[in-house]
Amino acid sequence: MIALASPLARLRRPLITGALALLAGSALLLWSQAERHDAEATLRLHTNRLTQARALHQAAREADAAARDGLRLLETLRGAGLLEAPDRQAWQRHILGLQGKLGLEKLEWEIAPFKPAAAQSNGAPAEQPSALHLTTLHLKGEVAHEGRLLPLLERPGSQGGGLFLPRRCRIARNQPEPDAVDSPVLTADCEIDWIFLRLPATP
Repeated sequence: MIALASPLARLRRPLITGALALLAGSALLLWSQAERHDAEATLRLHTNRLTQARALHQAAREADAAARDGLRLLETLRGAGLLEAPDRQAWQRHILGLQGKLGLEKLEWEIAPFKPAAAQSNGAPAEQPSALHLTTLHLKGEVAHEGRLLPLLERPGSQGGGLFLPRRCRIARNQPEPDAVDSPVLTADCEIDWIFLRLPATP
């Protein structure tokens, strides 16, 4: 029995050493796997952050390009005079002068106050108010002939801003009165819009 114990005693140390080495290898393998998982998670996190940073950079570039385009458009509109509100009082003086010069005593007219244009979205009123504003001249009455009406449908020479747009004009010929001299032969009903852009107030 003593002779058998001695070889077992000699084998115990290598077995223990092998078992410890196996445990150490398993622990090292588990640790390396955990480190790899942590590294992969860190890589994914940095990849996501990089993707977000690129998206933010692209959005900033697009916003900058849109702002530059908007400024160029604003300068174009300003250069075309579309940001200038028409001078209603000067328009009234212009019409009064033409009325006296052309003898249009039977012609009534009215210039409406400024108001937003009716914004449309797919055929229905839009939720946001339109930046387009306008004032409308309504002419109604009798004139001797077309030549006395046409100057009223033209933009006043001293006024350069906005878009001057005769929108509607109905003209009917009257029956001439017997023995009448220079009697009105036309009945006119016209509307002229003067349109301009009014930018929203900066908050």
